Amino acid sequence: MRKTFAFFILTFLCLFATAQGLVSYDIGPGIVKIQEDYIYNWKKVGEIDGYRIQIAAYSGVNSKAQAESIRNSFNSMFPYTRSYLIYTEPYFKVRVGNYFTRLQAYKDLEKIRETYPSAYIVPDKINYK
Repeated sequence: MRKTFAFFILTFLCLFATAQGLVSYDIGPGIVKIQEDYIYNWKKVGEIDGYRIQIAAYSGVNSKAQAESIRNSFNSMFPYTRSYLIYTEPYFKVRVGNYFTRLQAYKDLEKIRETYPSAYIVPDKINYK
């Protein structure tokens, strides 16, 4: 009796588990409109809060040339990481990467510090796209 009962339960569970792939969704036009609006609005967003790694900052005579030189050398060593030359008076800063979290930036910071030991993580507006 117990074996027969167990057999029926297992059969029912197997049929129930295989029926999960047959689920269909009936999405109303309001939900579709919300999804389209969400996608459209996020395409307009160019920058969000995030993190970058600052590898150099220069001020004074020839500071822009020095910063461009560091940026070019970084680009040749790390071709897959974007670099940015940023001017905030009186400094030309070289920042790299677009990281959503500090942890993501920290992973690359360890590699970058081998070449640029004074590099550190800074909060910044990053490119979303």
